[in-house]
Amino acid sequence: MNKMQKELRRAAVRSFMESLNELETQLGSEEEQTPPDSRKNPSPSNPPQFDVGDFEAAVADIEQNTRPR
Repeated sequence: MNKMQKELRRAAVRSFMESLNELETQLGSEEEQTPPDSRKNPSPSNPPQFDVGDFEAAVADIEQNTRPR
């Protein structure tokens, strides 16, 4: 490998490491700004209502589509 290729690789590595450090800093600052409770999936205030018929229909659809043809 000639001197020019080595310099290009070193420059690419430096650039990559700078970008990686910047990303790490950004992700770290986002975690600090986000309250711990907001990271969890909030439960909906009005959860959808299902009945047994809905589930039976869904299971029938799945069974029909997973049968060998």
